[in-house]
Amino acid sequence: MVTTRSHVIAKFISTIHHMKLGPLAAQEIELWWGVKYQLRKLMSTVTTIKDVLHDAEEKVQKPPAQLEGWLGKLQEAVYDAEDLLDDFSTEVQRKRLMSRNKISREVRTFFSGSNQFVYGWQTGHKVKELRERLDDIVSESEKFHLKVRYEEKASLIMIREPTNSSEPEIFFGREDEKKRVMSFLLNSNDEIESVSVISVVGMGGLGKTTFSQSIFNDEQVNSHFGLKLWVGVSGGFDVKKILEDVSDQLQSLKSKLKGIENRKYLLVLDDVWDSEDGQDGEKWDSLKQSLPREDRGNKIIITTRSDAIAKLTSRVPLQLKGLADEDSWSLFSNKAFGPGQESNNIDKNLKKEIVERCCGVPLVIKAIARLMSSKDRAQWLSFVKQELPYRIKDDNIIHTLKLSYDPLPSYKKHCFAYCSLLPKGHEIDVKSLLQLWIAQGFISSSSLGECLETVALRCFESLLWRSFFHEVKMDRFGDIRSCKMHDFMHDLATKVAGSHSIKVERGGNRICEWTRHVSFDKGLVLSLPCAERLRTLVLLQAGQMDRGAWESICRDFRLLLSPLIEKLKHLKYLDLSNDDMKALPNSITNLVNLQVLKLIGCRYLKELPRGINKLINLRHLDNYRCESLEYMPCGIGKLTSLQTLSCFVIAKYRSPKSKMVGGLDELSIL
Repeated sequence: MVTTRSHVIAKFISTIHHMKLGPLAAQEIELWWGVKYQLRKLMSTVTTIKDVLHDAEEKVQKPPAQLEGWLGKLQEAVYDAEDLLDDFSTEVQRKRLMSRNKISREVRTFFSGSNQFVYGWQTGHKVKELRERLDDIVSESEKFHLKVRYEEKASLIMIREPTNSSEPEIFFGREDEKKRVMSFLLNSNDEIESVSVISVVGMGGLGKTTFSQSIFNDEQVNSHFGLKLWVGVSGGFDVKKILEDVSDQLQSLKSKLKGIENRKYLLVLDDVWDSEDGQDGEKWDSLKQSLPREDRGNKIIITTRSDAIAKLTSRVPLQLKGLADEDSWSLFSNKAFGPGQESNNIDKNLKKEIVERCCGVPLVIKAIARLMSSKDRAQWLSFVKQELPYRIKDDNIIHTLKLSYDPLPSYKKHCFAYCSLLPKGHEIDVKSLLQLWIAQGFISSSSLGECLETVALRCFESLLWRSFFHEVKMDRFGDIRSCKMHDFMHDLATKVAGSHSIKVERGGNRICEWTRHVSFDKGLVLSLPCAERLRTLVLLQAGQMDRGAWESICRDFRLLLSPLIEKLKHLKYLDLSNDDMKALPNSITNLVNLQVLKLIGCRYLKELPRGINKLINLRHLDNYRCESLEYMPCGIGKLTSLQTLSCFVIAKYRSPKSKMVGGLDELSIL
């Protein structure tokens, strides 16, 4: 698809920058036979093509059909080049491992040619084929008259950009609407019914969630209700799921409720959609009957884009409109120039035109304000006249938000697009997200010598500052713990990610042979054997599936895992959290490119694979809440890249399986 191409272009550049043709150790010479010459010719071809790619990236926003086709060919060449380099790197590292451990006769290779002469010949042939493909791409590019353009280095970009992740969300306007909702919540004369409902309805991006949060956190509301519950629905009336979320929050607040006489509750159901089966009325009635009704005066706030849902749940829905012009400009100037600041580049007429074109939609206002914050007057005029749509509506919001995406450096485009793997409304664990970015090679070390995790965090903070993420939560140390992505931003990420990143849902997308990144929600892993090039495999929201469906997924996955290992040699991130397995198959140690292995909540897991030392690229091993784990395998000390080990288990009794660890010099989190 068109929008996928732009971030593919620079992914190709990133791939080439990581190709190192330095001196070879003695044990690598035989691997290099027949390959070195072809790789040098490949580098020559790459040098010819990479300098025009940035111009192609600009032209791809409105490409002719021929340019789109050319970029499609380039896209496949990019991934094949990465896979080839991974294959070669894997063989080199396997060779080093054999030499270091002096057990070469016991180490099994992934590759069909065990003879190194044969391997070198085969790899050389593959490189030659790839180079010839790129030669053809170079020849085709000449008809597009692409110019040489250079992209600024990632490390310099990150240093300059503001990245204040702790900036509080300021609420602008909507005083009349807030008064109406507060009156509904606090008016004692309106407490005839045990449960009363008000719905807040409006198009996406209007700030329904932010508006409801300002009410939810109001001091008067805190005093009036003994219990407040917030449930992010992001879907239809899934009665079971909503009640489970309510139950979870009730359990966590149980101790706080002791001795409280006022048991009136406020429940917010945020982002409710129309159900696909058309049974919203029955589901809503079922949900209302399931909620506690002992006391009068309980209140529910529902936010939705659907007029049908609003009318179904509330007698007089609150129709949220765009911000008033004055409030729109206050929000815009706050995000673009800082609190209480203005710009000399903006006169009265330009200010009026910006406000009119944003139509009071806060999501758009914030994104455009961040985009234009450092532009001069000429750039402001050009942008408003030529790029900003005249009226923001539901059907062109994504196009408008893409104006903030297009100027991003390539590595940030990859990072943002990758978030399409996550479900809408998902509370994103930021630490895990950064690990995913790093594992896929989106993040490179900066010129400051910072670790990859620090560089990835700066990238996240920059995207957060530009409003690609929101609803940030901090931990007790002031570090970012989690965030969310607005539904429209998620739609944009899905749009630019294309078919290489797929979130499989029941009755939804299927995995195909060119799929690289996969996440599963409630779908089964039925077509997994087709995907030989997988790099990411994530099983999502196990706790929200019914037990039978989750057990089926885990059972199928365990059956598929061992025979598929050799096909998944490019896998870099594997999350098997909350599985009931007692042991990982030892074949998992063949995933030598694996950088992240998550086993959180595998409470029956007794041991890790004995050959875990083969996972020489592993950076993060998260075995938190693996309560049955009996010991650490002796090879774990040879994981020299390991930075995170959530839990180190000391064997109760001395065992030949568990010996002195040693190594782990890079370990930073234990």
